[in-house]
Amino acid sequence: MATTDKYDRQLRLWGAKGQKALGDTTVLLIRATAAGTETLKNLVLPGVGNIVVVDDAIVTEEDAASNFFVIFDAKQPAKPRAEVAFELLQELNPDVQGSYQHVDSLQRVNYEELLATHSANTNLLVICADMEPALLMEISSKCAAASIAMVQVQSYGMIGLVRTQAPPLAIFDPKPASTTPDLRLVTPFPALVEYCNSIGDLEALADHEHSHVPYPVILYKLSQQYKAEHNDQLPSTYQEKQDFRAYIKDNSRKWDMEVNYHEAQNNAYLAYSEKTVDSSHVESLLQQATASSMSSPTTITLLQALLQFLNAHNGQAPLQGTLPDMTASTATYVHLQQLYHDQAQRDLAELTVYCGTTTVTMTDEDIRGFCANVFDLEIVVMRSLQDEYDATMPQEIVEDLQCATGDPYEIPEQTPLLWYLGLRACYLFHLDRQRYPGMVLVDSSDSSDAADWEQDVDLLQQKIQQVCLDLQLTNCDLIQTTLLAANNRKFALELARYANAEIHTIASVVGGVASQEAVKLITGQYVPLNN
Repeated sequence: MATTDKYDRQLRLWGAKGQKALGDTTVLLIRATAAGTETLKNLVLPGVGNIVVVDDAIVTEEDAASNFFVIFDAKQPAKPRAEVAFELLQELNPDVQGSYQHVDSLQRVNYEELLATHSANTNLLVICADMEPALLMEISSKCAAASIAMVQVQSYGMIGLVRTQAPPLAIFDPKPASTTPDLRLVTPFPALVEYCNSIGDLEALADHEHSHVPYPVILYKLSQQYKAEHNDQLPSTYQEKQDFRAYIKDNSRKWDMEVNYHEAQNNAYLAYSEKTVDSSHVESLLQQATASSMSSPTTITLLQALLQFLNAHNGQAPLQGTLPDMTASTATYVHLQQLYHDQAQRDLAELTVYCGTTTVTMTDEDIRGFCANVFDLEIVVMRSLQDEYDATMPQEIVEDLQCATGDPYEIPEQTPLLWYLGLRACYLFHLDRQRYPGMVLVDSSDSSDAADWEQDVDLLQQKIQQVCLDLQLTNCDLIQTTLLAANNRKFALELARYANAEIHTIASVVGGVASQEAVKLITGQYVPLNN
């Protein structure tokens, strides 16, 4: 259907609530490289509220060759890159407000003050683009201290990197790709029991009626018959479950023609297993939310209300109230759908009462959305970049990395983990030499620091060995046959050849991935990347 709303397509993804969150957010881009501007472009187009571009560079011809959002005119005085990028980005969507800030040096910016200024009256997200390691760590620590979400993006030759860092993030709308229907056939609510019983004996129905009984009703009635024949027990072993599937088929009159019985057999597990919410999991989420200074009062209140509901209903969660498509007469399906909807409304009203016992105000939409996703609640806890690079690596993460080396790509050298380790080695190189491997220091007067390419490769290979040693990966077969193979400098040679060059096509892909993760952080919908 045609619409005049230019945000119509994305509203179908994250809804009005997600769009409002986007419009209430300021995105601060630090360094307007190609990866940075591509990321910001993909947030400007869907209508982020404000953008701020901070950079210390003046536009050069090299910028224009790799960055679509930079224009260089040799006949005109060179402009600050922040100004040019901001003007071109804002042209994409007049709804977006913002500003740019040209600084003498990004190293001398007071980031604590910068973050405080732009987060005073709005939700703030920081994008650090192609940032040298020392400065990246500084900004990361400032963001972590201020509980501000940050996305690191880098386009390094043929490699792209996206890294998210955020305070504990409540994901109450993860939008899972597939979900199990919440039909409550094991512990049915009274109205459902009354309706199923009102249908009477299935064998007494006419053929047309028999072939249009909704499969939840078939499963409920046959499970009750099964219990009556098996000491009031539902199927539990593999063989019993197979027998129950056969039992469904045996109760069909014309198996090849009764689609509803096929549906019942395909969903037989719903008759003996039920979706549940673990109270201990909710308690854990509540503890995480309470421990974070950035957790929304709404988040805490909803979790507390859910615990009260679970305690009052022997661990049963509020009914979601949605019914999957199925073979049934229109009148029967609508009636069954209404039963589930009415029960869901009663559960919603009860949860709303529990929410009302606090002083926190929230909308019906908040509570309704929470109920709709009650089986998929999660709070994502991320490590900061400072933790990743400076702190002693937790044994759990070391073991995860070691396990990851056991599942290489078909061509082992293309395994992403190897290039991540190589890029970390480049960061160590930069901390030593204040430049990336392979970059020629034309103005250097120190001959020992002149970029002799072969020396760079040798030093980078040493840094690769150091990274593998620090992460306790030196004994892994994949590492030994690739990064640490004798007389094999393939990875060091390739990374030095890149010399931190930025290719716009790579930057465009990186920006696309990074902006998707930014939207997840902003809206609290979908599950973001978590390193």
